[in-house]
Amino acid sequence: MSKPFVYIAGAGPGDKELITVKAYELIKKSDVIIYDRLLDSSLLSLCGKNAEKIYVGKKAGRHYMKQDEINSIIADKAMEGKTILRLKGGDPFVFGRGGEEAEYLKKLNIPYEVIPAVSSCISVPEKAGIPVTHRGLSRSFTVVTGHSADGKCEDCENYEALAKLNGTLVFLMGLNNIEKITSSLIKFGKSPDTPAAVISGGTTEKEYIVKDSLKDIANTVENNKKVMSPAIIVVGKTAAFDMRSNIKPPLYGIKVGVSGTTRLCLKISKMLEEKGAYVRTFDYVDIKPIKNTLSEEVKNIKNYSYIVFTSANAIRLFFDMIKSNGFDIRMFSHLKFAVIGEGTKKELAKYYINADFIPQNYTSKDLAKLLIKCTKRTDRLLIPRAEKGTDELTDILSENNIDFKEIKIYDTVLENKNLPATGDLDYFTFASMSSVEGFIKNGLNLSHAKAVAIGEITAKTLEKYGIMPLISKIATAEGIVNTIIDEVCINEQIQETEKQ
Repeated sequence: MSKPFVYIAGAGPGDKELITVKAYELIKKSDVIIYDRLLDSSLLSLCGKNAEKIYVGKKAGRHYMKQDEINSIIADKAMEGKTILRLKGGDPFVFGRGGEEAEYLKKLNIPYEVIPAVSSCISVPEKAGIPVTHRGLSRSFTVVTGHSADGKCEDCENYEALAKLNGTLVFLMGLNNIEKITSSLIKFGKSPDTPAAVISGGTTEKEYIVKDSLKDIANTVENNKKVMSPAIIVVGKTAAFDMRSNIKPPLYGIKVGVSGTTRLCLKISKMLEEKGAYVRTFDYVDIKPIKNTLSEEVKNIKNYSYIVFTSANAIRLFFDMIKSNGFDIRMFSHLKFAVIGEGTKKELAKYYINADFIPQNYTSKDLAKLLIKCTKRTDRLLIPRAEKGTDELTDILSENNIDFKEIKIYDTVLENKNLPATGDLDYFTFASMSSVEGFIKNGLNLSHAKAVAIGEITAKTLEKYGIMPLISKIATAEGIVNTIIDEVCINEQIQETEKQ
């Protein structure tokens, strides 16, 4: 049996990009992930396919699982000889009860390591433009729990001492007790006019900020339904600041759903997030290799003059087969390579092969036209591709008497998953016919979101279900992102004109 090991790590304040590199890598390689509520669920898409995921999260006012039960689960799984990642929101030692878990493991002589994380007590105010320290105004900050273990706030802190501090006060998990917190501080001498802020859903797409004086903030929050847990309360002069940049990225505040395979979702999500969008991934499409004769054809590759790739997935599976069979890459030296678009061109380049042919428009139809123009009657084409791919390419080649061998090497499988909500999204991207079919199969709906299709074929699939999408001018991930940016800019210009 393998030796057990437990990692106790924090996922940061909420934004998945604020997780540490070490915790990020541990998600990918751990056998068991025991996780909390306050983390971006898309991080779990990084888990290995055989990894066991156990939810032990807690919600305000309702404990899903007691701490003793969580301790037992961690230890039991470790004793099975597995590598365990105990993934918590925020930092494990800042009101995260990671210390209790470490003590329990130490008592049982189970080896473990604690991985520090970005704590919400600093990062959430900072992302909201509030520094917890500032020269001349606040030379210190104090982090306080907003409730005791039973969820109450009666005498859990020395408010007389807190009220006398000149620095910034940061209360975690205190939203339900905000009236008690603010009134106690005022009772013991804190000025009623002291700036205060409440940051709900900090660093995430749900971020909402309310500011007022210490005496009025509780009432303001009570009358605002947008303020929900988790929330952080900041009290002090720096709470009046807004140090967020005046210059916003083009998709700032825009919420986008991205569908497809995990790999594709991550690629498009990263591009969108770099432009300021909040992204939810819907990775309900999986790639499954199917039994095929590709290796046999490669043994006779001298009979072919072209290899044609219509997807990055086909390229990856092709070269996986080359590696697993011990083939020598030099056997392809006489071949020319054709690809359908920029994405497949870049994927092929990862294997140190430059594409010889790529159509100006990234469609099956244009690829077929290019091949008809470039090939000779004596040429033969090998086309490794998807089981459910469009027949447009092969139909056109057949009509023009082009000699080719089509081998279906993978299938796209639609999975039923526990997916995020779509109700408040602004846009939803579809990069293949499979992503459309998966959307329908999972019973999702667009609500008021606008569909964005990577190309004409995907658009036609959407139209079949009564969804009229925006269509990317270029059939690439970059094209999808630019289509959304253009649409957002047009809408902003219309709104600006209407105001005038």
